[in-house]
Amino acid sequence: MMKRIIFTDLRRAQRKVSYFVCIGIVVALMIIVTIVAFIRPADAEALQLSSETSGKGLAFLNNIGIAYSMIPFLVGIPVFQTVFSDDFKSRTMQTAIGRGISRRRLVLCRFFEAIALLVEACLIFTVLSIVMGLVLGASIGGLATMIGKLFFDLVLVVANTSVAMLILYLTMNPTGGLVMYILMAADVFRMLLLLADAIPFLKDHGIKLSNIVPGGVHTLAANNLFGYVPTFASISAGAEDLQEGSAEALQKILEGTVEQNFLKAFGFTAILVGVFIILPLVLSQVVFRKKELEF
Repeated sequence: MMKRIIFTDLRRAQRKVSYFVCIGIVVALMIIVTIVAFIRPADAEALQLSSETSGKGLAFLNNIGIAYSMIPFLVGIPVFQTVFSDDFKSRTMQTAIGRGISRRRLVLCRFFEAIALLVEACLIFTVLSIVMGLVLGASIGGLATMIGKLFFDLVLVVANTSVAMLILYLTMNPTGGLVMYILMAADVFRMLLLLADAIPFLKDHGIKLSNIVPGGVHTLAANNLFGYVPTFASISAGAEDLQEGSAEALQKILEGTVEQNFLKAFGFTAILVGVFIILPLVLSQVVFRKKELEF
């Protein structure tokens, strides 16, 4: 029954013009970035730091983040409205509960629907990014890091959605949930806490309140992770050493996963998933179970 509900709602969501219009806007931004990279490639000085890619490819990799930065708004907001707000307007939750679907499963259905739509959009962006990057001469290592950051940012969008979903079921008001999502996507809470970080007492003791919100945890994890992901060139060099029988070859290939910063990134990612995705999801189920609905 859950699969049927999810697939039915996904087909309904995928027929909404606004969803594909917003995806189209992100794709248009990606095309603009590609054109700009073709017209104004990276200079020779920048290329010295990345010998594996062309000037056009490097310019593309450096600027594609502009298009990706719009995903929380141009994709996340339509997904939230389609999955959650429309659910309240059409009263489909009452129909599902009337047919014997438990409230716990209904919350899970809506959560998985949101994830499916977000992943679908990111897969579209991934395929297009790889094609555009290869055409412009971007390196395999650069493309891999770019896609890794895209899907890592997807985790933050899911976290924002999960927290906003809790507010929605807590207030039983889709507008309240949407406002919370927008505030989370705009990183408003972290910006406010950044001001609090400047308080002398907190600053002197190294306490950063801005790190306790999803955006802060995500930033900590990303900063520690992507500086230590092995590049394609280092992996290739390690493979050559392995063929030559070098005893240190395996250590070279895996050294990125044993760095202290990588382990920190893993810990921050676990916090992001556990505290800001799983916990709000569980609380949403508990809260919604006690809410009265008008049939």
